[in-house]
Formats: sequence, C-alpha cells, structure tokens
Amino acid sequence: MNENIKFPYYSGNIFNSKAIGYITLNKFIDVHKNPLPKTLAIISAVNDARLRGDIDNKKLHKQKLHTFTPGVIIDLGVGRKYANIKSFTGLMQLDFDSIPDIDIATTLKRTIFDLYPEIVCAYLSPSILGVKALIKINIDTDKKLSEKLHAVDNELRMFKALHQSLSKEFEQFGYFDNATKNAILPLFLSQDKQILYRDYDKCPTWKKEDWSKPKYVNLNDNPKPKIRTESNELYNLSKVERITTKRINEIIDNGHPQVRSTALVLGSRVCAGYITQHEAEHLIENLIKNNSYLNKGIKGYVRTAMWGIKEGLKQAKYF
Repeated sequence: MNENIKFPYYSGNIFNSKAIGYITLNKFIDVHKNPLPKTLAIISAVNDARLRGDIDNKKLHKQKLHTFTPGVIIDLGVGRKYANIKSFTGLMQLDFDSIPDIDIATTLKRTIFDLYPEIVCAYLSPSILGVKALIKINIDTDKKLSEKLHAVDNELRMFKALHQSLSKEFEQFGYFDNATKNAILPLFLSQDKQILYRDYDKCPTWKKEDWSKPKYVNLNDNPKPKIRTESNELYNLSKVERITTKRINEIIDNGHPQVRSTALVLGSRVCAGYITQHEAEHLIENLIKNNSYLNKGIKGYVRTAMWGIKEGLKQAKYF
C-alpha cells in the first residue's frame, strides 16, 4: 500500500532548500504516527512557545523540523524551486490553520476525511491548532496541451486549476490556507498518533478543475497560445529572486535602509502574487545570513526585513 508514491524531503533546517532524499507515502504516514524522540522534542518546544505567546521562538523551533514537497518530484541535491520541478506526484497538500482549539481541529480532521474519499491522509499540524491533509488529484494533462507547452509548465497550470476548485470546496469549513496553491510550499513534519489514512490506489481522484482566473485559462480555448519553456509565473518568481539577491548581495555599508527598501519591494511582489510570503521571508533571511557585512548583525537586519515585507504587503507592485 502506498509504496509506489514518493516525494522529496529536506533537512531539519528550513534555510537548506536542497532535497536530501525521497520518502514513500507509507513511510510519511508512519513517521507521523510514530515520530522519533527528536521530532517529539521539537514539536513540544513549538507548542511550549505557542502557549507562552512567543511567536519568534515558535517559528524558530518549527524551522528545525524536516519538510516535504508531496506534490512534486525534485532531483536530489538541487533547490526547492519551481524551475527544478521534474514532475508532479498526483498529491496536493491542504492546510487549515489558526483553529481556536484542539477539539475543533480534531473534529475538522475527521469531518473532511469522512466527507472526501479523495483525501489520502489527514492529521494535526505541529502546533496542534491546524489540520494538514494530502489529497489525490488528477494531474494528467491533455496531450494536445503538452504539444504546445513544456510538460512541467503544463502540469503546473493544471495544478493551479485543481487547487482553485479545491479552495472553493474547502473554504466552507473555515480556516483554509490558500498558500498551498504553491506547489513547492514546504510541508513541515508533524506528529499525530491518530492520523487518518487510506490506500492511495483505492482513493478516487479529485478531478474538478477551475480555470476561472485569467492566468488559469485553459489553453484549449486559445487557438494561438503563447509558447514559453517556462510559465509567466515561473518567470516572475525567478525575476523576484534575481532582483532581491542582487540588491542584498551588493550591500557593503548602510545596511538597514537598503534592507528595508529591498524588503518593502519584496513584500509588494508577495502582494502581487509572484512569490509567497514564506518564500520571501526565507529568501531574504538567507541572503542576509550570507552577506559578509550584514551577518554581523543578523537579528536586527532580519527584523527590519520582516517588517519591510509586512509593510510591502499593503500594496501590490507589478512588473
């Protein structure tokens, strides 16, 4: 059962985005049901910080957990980026966050699992106040589409259209986090001895698609599609990363004003939908740590960067 489905996992350091191995769906379920003592210790620290209202330490401890990208295959040793996606697995992660208490989270977990046989597994998040799930999706794309666009680019469009339909379906339950539309969003390891799961091969497949937004337009309806080796979405993400990297790498003095201005722009790109907030925060924090001038005062510069991203979120800036 579930042995043929596998996907990448990453080290217990969120800033190291290189895939270090593959895990089968069976093993993924087992490590959540029977976690190692080290995992339990980290999750305990996450929840201790949550109960104290210490958001910074909660985030710090959570970033020590292994992560996964269950929806995509990425070669070992390369970074978790859209450009490095080799193929799609037929899974999509769902996330329900900021749930008021564990009873509501537990009830929601059971409810969605019982109502949707397409859900392969459902379990509580590391903070206990969230629910994670993996759902079986139909990622097969039309051969005619594949002739017009690069296969991975094509599958990404399908992934987005499927997520659009899923988000509209699950928003009725509340707490749904739309960030899972990002196919490479890292999924943190958790623990739940009462994880609910099914045999992947026996699950029906979620097939409903929603191409309603302009960027999700079905290319079958377009007689002369613009052909690219990468989608506009991939192109814009890469552009954001290049510009941000260049600006931070060039800082050799007067750090805070330059970090602040770079982060403000980066936040506006998040608001525009080119990059997720998690990716933006990860990117700029990593760049600060690797800048020989800025790394002498990492905490202060990272604090400035996080402020700048949040402020930039207030107004989108498009290319």
